[in-house]
Amino acid sequence: MTVIEVPQTRGSSSATASRLVEGASLLADLVPGHERVRVAPGDTLAETAARVRAALPGDGFVITVGGDCGVELEPIARAVRRYGERLAVVWFDAHADLNTPETSPSGAFHGMVLRTLLGEGPAELVPDAVLRPEQVVLSGVRAMDEGEKGVVPDSRQVPDGTTAVYVHIDLDVLDPSVFSSVGCPEVGGLLPGELLARVTALAERYEIAGLGITEYEPASARDRQTLAELVPALVEVCEAAAHWQVERRAASAWPAVDVVERSGWLLRHTPGVPRKRSNSALTLFSGAYEPGVVEDFYAARGLPARVQIGPASRHRDLDALLDARGWEMDGEVRVMTAFAGDVPAAEGWAVVDDAELWTGRDHPDVQILSRIATPAAYLSVPGAGKALVVADSGWAGVFSMRTEPAYRRKGVAAAILAEAARWALSQGADRMYLQVESDNHPALSLYGKAGFTVAYSYHHRLLPRP
Repeated sequence: MTVIEVPQTRGSSSATASRLVEGASLLADLVPGHERVRVAPGDTLAETAARVRAALPGDGFVITVGGDCGVELEPIARAVRRYGERLAVVWFDAHADLNTPETSPSGAFHGMVLRTLLGEGPAELVPDAVLRPEQVVLSGVRAMDEGEKGVVPDSRQVPDGTTAVYVHIDLDVLDPSVFSSVGCPEVGGLLPGELLARVTALAERYEIAGLGITEYEPASARDRQTLAELVPALVEVCEAAAHWQVERRAASAWPAVDVVERSGWLLRHTPGVPRKRSNSALTLFSGAYEPGVVEDFYAARGLPARVQIGPASRHRDLDALLDARGWEMDGEVRVMTAFAGDVPAAEGWAVVDDAELWTGRDHPDVQILSRIATPAAYLSVPGAGKALVVADSGWAGVFSMRTEPAYRRKGVAAAILAEAARWALSQGADRMYLQVESDNHPALSLYGKAGFTVAYSYHHRLLPRP
């Protein structure tokens, strides 16, 4: 996770805009455990935007803090380049920011940012990747100028086909009765809990492609305390969203026979199949996570209880709680992701879609494989290697990847991954994920060369039977 701190004031119309410099620093301080990059504003808005673009990392989750709303230009353009039409931008703001230089009453750029992201702002600031109006959802907006009306659809619904959402938050979306440290307050705003609930609802359904928090002008200790509680919670749910999107798709792509949702747990059991992912409890995006629920479920089936714990588990103390109850560590797994279009092509081996490899009754995972409901392909270099690929609403998971010992380090796996990426794109899946044991260094290296990066890690906790 990277925090880009941009103390820009040039785009603001606020009489107290100089406070935005301290506000950006305080916001960055509230994000725990991160790499922090401070971008010094340039002499022009275009120069600052260029500096922000240069500071953005090649991968990983990015939080941008301002400064005025103009700091969001390049982070959102980065998300557009990555996700294309699968991206939606949810604009939490008291103002629509949809003016042009011709329609703006103030002439201030922070009221033109979203219009510029649609390709209709000052020419020197329009990014190389722009949004369509249908990709924008306004939330909390309650002040619009005449020139802003009708520019984007009047809808609070994220468009169909969206798989990722960029969340922009101008803190004036909050009601001034509970938060007044902004330069352009408007009555009738959201309460902090309402804002968090709306962002959480997005994070439960979509990958969060980025988060921006702007327009903080420190003016009261009460407001600082409000942000001390709100900002870490927003960061937590947004960062966990991508992990949860992978985990819920992986659970569907590798479906256990016996699945029960109870008290925030997804309880999974498959008789006769020893794989951990088929016989472990996964935390849902939110819940109470009472360990006794898991213990009872597996005890009734004569099995030791096992829980998967990772960043998608929003119960921060769950790991320590299980440890105190005698649950033992049971292996760590790294989840790696890639954009399918970034997986390099490979030559030298012919890869085929060999369905007989996984529909035959003698396959050890036949109970699970026969239950896969989404598009799937079993790719193989006959006699040398194979992998199962499962597509699900914009993502494709790679499972059961194996190269026969005699063919290792000969390009077989790279050829299968390249074909998996091509197949994923044919299914409308531009993102890919796979899971690998943390101590499998050759596999980690192989996948890294194929364009995959480590997104997060998870581990299991096991409660031995008495």
